[in-house]
Amino acid sequence: MIDSIGDTLTLTAGKYPDKVALVNYGGSRLTYRELNERVNRLANALIGLGVRKGDKVAYLFFNCSQFVETHYAVAKAGAAGVPLNFRLVGRELAYQINNSDAGCVIYAPEFIQTLNSIRPEIPGVKLFICDGDGGEGVLQYEELIKKGDPAEPGVEVNLYDDNVILYTAGTTGLPKGSVLTHKNSLFNGMAMLIDYGLKYDDIFQVIPPLYHSASLNGFTVTAILAGGTLVIHKQLSPQQMLQAIQEERITATWGPATMWRMVISYPEIGKYDTSSVRLVVNGAMYMPAEMRRQVLAHFPNAVMGDTYGMTEASPCTTILRPQDALRKPASVGVPLTICDVKIFNEQGEEVPPGVVGEIVNRGNFMKGYYKNAEATAQSIKGGWFYTGDLGMKDEEGFIYLVDRKKDMIVSGGENVYSKEVEEVIAAYPGVFEVAVIGLPDEKWGEVVTAVIAPVPGKQLTEQEILEHCRKNLAGYKCPKIVKFTEMLPKNPAGKILKRELKELFK
Repeated sequence: MIDSIGDTLTLTAGKYPDKVALVNYGGSRLTYRELNERVNRLANALIGLGVRKGDKVAYLFFNCSQFVETHYAVAKAGAAGVPLNFRLVGRELAYQINNSDAGCVIYAPEFIQTLNSIRPEIPGVKLFICDGDGGEGVLQYEELIKKGDPAEPGVEVNLYDDNVILYTAGTTGLPKGSVLTHKNSLFNGMAMLIDYGLKYDDIFQVIPPLYHSASLNGFTVTAILAGGTLVIHKQLSPQQMLQAIQEERITATWGPATMWRMVISYPEIGKYDTSSVRLVVNGAMYMPAEMRRQVLAHFPNAVMGDTYGMTEASPCTTILRPQDALRKPASVGVPLTICDVKIFNEQGEEVPPGVVGEIVNRGNFMKGYYKNAEATAQSIKGGWFYTGDLGMKDEEGFIYLVDRKKDMIVSGGENVYSKEVEEVIAAYPGVFEVAVIGLPDEKWGEVVTAVIAPVPGKQLTEQEILEHCRKNLAGYKCPKIVKFTEMLPKNPAGKILKRELKELFK
């Protein structure tokens, strides 16, 4: 019986023991037998150290096999994992460790100094484990695995037990811990297998951070469930990404539009054999049709799909299938197999096609926000998860993101949806990325402001952007202010932090 993500690794290792499960690109490889044995050894070691079912274990790694081992070992021990964002500073890490009630932290040697600096601030942590010499009072990761029992731990874990606490990116304030069950993680993986046609002989490339729900549940859990091979990159490098595709014969890869812009802009992209890739997935960001064509031109045997979701939804909610990627490039598609997605008005009633409302979903969303009943009650109502995203459906049932509720601009009494303006500006040659925000204005209430990062080496002027907007948008939607910057601030999920832009330009 498959009741947990740990069960899927056990099952897959039994079916394909000698198959390569995981490749640390440029480094070591593990077969499914080796991966499962190391996971079991670590899980049993944690149990021996007092980790019990329901406990919280935090871990801090760059993308690597140790992250995956820890994630599955914690699951097999019956504990809930708390993956930490390696981009956070000490104060931010301490907040998430304390907020999650983690009693154990497992980390890479790169973070020894950071963890040492915050130890007085995390008194609830009794167990420190480092993949290296962390100093006095710190256990060594490899020593625990070496001494651990390779047998299956035997802890009873079921579908509705907590699997992981993933902290939201915090685009609107302090991060909240989204509690996902094993059911959430497994059902997401099953939906990805069904809707994208992924299978055991696929080779999955993971570049965005594993603490991000899309890389973890969307690709990693999916790959192990299918029995595929994971090729994990420590960081984004277009050259290494393309080289790995050529050497490892990658068949499926994913990333946000920002990553794809970097890849197709890489001057030597044409030198690499990308013919093995059959699926390219765009997530987290809008991608114009012309850019889609450019991506597909460099991956001659691939099709493109899009996925919309959020941490709280495990994370995937909709799919824009390859056959619709160019036909409806502005859409995020239709609900995944296990999901139901509707557009509600303020009264909680479904609105007809073409009418803007809040996107709500049911089928596979989180248990709730950890220790935050108020935020949970605001987001989960009547069996639906309220996303905070504004959207609409067309007559065919395709869903379109219109804006974040908090990002809608009210200028002169008119509603301006920033995403619509962003899509128009993004289509202008020389624009690498853009964010549209509302800044306070005595006359208009808010004034539409575009903040643009040009393609490196490209010079753009305010006048040409405004002329382009006037040709494609109603006057009240056109920016009154245009700012240029080298890059836009983003959270680890690749989403632009508009609140930082508002603070910068207010």
